[in-house]
Amino acid sequence: MLTSLVLQLKATHSGGLPASLGRASQALLLRLVAEQDAALAATMHDGEGLRPYTVSNAVIGRRSDGSLRVETGDTGWVRFTGLTAAVSSVLQAVAAAPPASVELDGFPFAVTGTTLDPAIHPWAGQVSYSDLAARHLLAPGVPPRQVRLEFVAPTTFRREGRYLPLPLPELVFGGLLERWQAFAPVALSPEVRRFAAEAVVISQYDLRSRSLPSKDGGLLIGFTGEVTFSVLNRDRYWLSVLNLLAAYAFYCGVGYRVTAGLGQVRSVGTTGKPLMGNDRPGIDKETTMPGRGRIRT
Repeated sequence: MLTSLVLQLKATHSGGLPASLGRASQALLLRLVAEQDAALAATMHDGEGLRPYTVSNAVIGRRSDGSLRVETGDTGWVRFTGLTAAVSSVLQAVAAAPPASVELDGFPFAVTGTTLDPAIHPWAGQVSYSDLAARHLLAPGVPPRQVRLEFVAPTTFRREGRYLPLPLPELVFGGLLERWQAFAPVALSPEVRRFAAEAVVISQYDLRSRSLPSKDGGLLIGFTGEVTFSVLNRDRYWLSVLNLLAAYAFYCGVGYRVTAGLGQVRSVGTTGKPLMGNDRPGIDKETTMPGRGRIRT
């Protein structure tokens, strides 16, 4: 089961916070899980391999120069996703009986609502793996040859010990495949990464580079914006798989540190108009990203 829970927040007083609250969101999720299943929370925190959840940065207040200013009465939200039945079950329980208040980095917020319904909030949702797979693998007709993704939170990849803030097809779809194979009940072809490297190209992009603090005290460079991937091979199976993985990205995220607010992604073609303004979580300072195409800096 795939679940995306949105907690709607309201500031009860004014104050300052770090602009990047991804790790605070992660700590909040683990506290919520521990209240219902301490063993699951411990596994989510200490377990090896890919983690079965993602979190967003808090979308509230006004960010400037690495800081977040929140005023009394400000409203916003934070998002958690579950990639397994166990985590999704806890998120569903939180949606049914939410806490009255929560803390992010020691700052209290009132919880004014929760939702799993995309009709109420565009970043909420829930679907079974089988239904998501059937929607793409068993649908009649030929799937689209173009896949358009919106990278809403800063996204980067970790490769050979280095950060790589570029949406190369093999990194994007290879990473999505890795998470699918880890958590889905039905496996896809392991050749997806190779296919993406050989038969998928970037046909359009509109990107900005973003910098944010890293764990070692330096800066981590990521990117946000939209990318259109075009498939050179017309084979129906491969088109179906790539469109399936693009839809899966909404729940599992893309790239490095999706459990700490990075890599929040969605398929624009299946979810509608891109989010704008304060609906973009995790944006901090900008840096210049040279290149060809359309890059905004």
